[in-house]
Amino acid sequence: MNILYLNRGMGLGGVEKCIIQLCKLFNSSNKVIVASMGGELTKDLEKMGVKHYNILNTDSKNPDIILNNLIAIYKMVKKENIDIIHSHHRMTTLLAKLISKITKVKVIHTQHLCIEDKFKLTNVSLKGIKTITVSEAAKRILIEKAGLEEKNIKTIYNTVETEHDSKEVDDKLLELKKKGYFIAAQVSRIVDYKGIYDFISIAKSTALENEKIKFVLIGDGPELSNIKELIRKEQLEDYIYPLGAKDNIIEYLKYIDVLLLCSYIEGLPLTPLEAFSQGVPVVATNIDGTNEEIENGYNGYLVEAKDIESFKEKILELYEDEEKYSYMKGNCFEIFNTKFNKEIYFKLHLKEYKEILSHERK
Repeated sequence: MNILYLNRGMGLGGVEKCIIQLCKLFNSSNKVIVASMGGELTKDLEKMGVKHYNILNTDSKNPDIILNNLIAIYKMVKKENIDIIHSHHRMTTLLAKLISKITKVKVIHTQHLCIEDKFKLTNVSLKGIKTITVSEAAKRILIEKAGLEEKNIKTIYNTVETEHDSKEVDDKLLELKKKGYFIAAQVSRIVDYKGIYDFISIAKSTALENEKIKFVLIGDGPELSNIKELIRKEQLEDYIYPLGAKDNIIEYLKYIDVLLLCSYIEGLPLTPLEAFSQGVPVVATNIDGTNEEIENGYNGYLVEAKDIESFKEKILELYEDEEKYSYMKGNCFEIFNTKFNKEIYFKLHLKEYKEILSHERK
């Protein structure tokens, strides 16, 4: 098969990590191409020998940009003899859908987020397109809110890479761990909908009650400077440590005791899966997608969004109850290996690819 993975960009987000994972799984016995606006993860593609084509901003409504992207994707399909375009962004799927009318190339879309708006645009983009959702909640929304047909939608849970070439970890985290502190962390984009201000409130409330618990915030984003100023203003520098963005999160999780996820909206977040692979329990908001990863009381806890007190209680419980913590740690390994491992991910995607191509030949 010749596969074109199409997305808005190739930055350090969860969607882009999924594309990298697919490239790793399919590149050995297939021709794999990626097209996007570019970003940090293009260097990973280069290491794998995966060709990357640049396209323009797919969010733009400028007719010239749209036309340029259509021409560019058309040329890629013809030059690389593409069999399947696997798109990971609503607008790139719309472009791929238009190209398929001319070239007959097959199109698959992955829906990574539980959308809350633009249902009409979603319907126009995805109608008649085989769609993979990363959670049952995302699937339900596409059917109930966007009016798409259930027969065209299949849920395939994400997987993550469990090793990274770089073993380097921030000295501050290593120092905290060496001193015997219990480390709670959030790993996410530093944006409001990830609940980062709630994270600060949780850290403040918990650390003031138990100084043996320290908090690290890993990630970058538009709110990072505001978060740093808030930490300084609230005099929390000895409790909360913003470490910035890291591309080897899996290595950091080896030094973290509990992962927090304070988000208000997700699809199927990758960081909890990375945490499970390292035996790290997760305390997270009880929202669509996330609540398909966490079995409450088994491999972590689910609490309501913005419930600072409940987050604090669960963190303290995991710190104080060694037997409970050990039980959850073992369950994290078990649930990752049976539900989210890469072999399952590969086989289910391969099945979808073969089905769409066999349908073409009938």
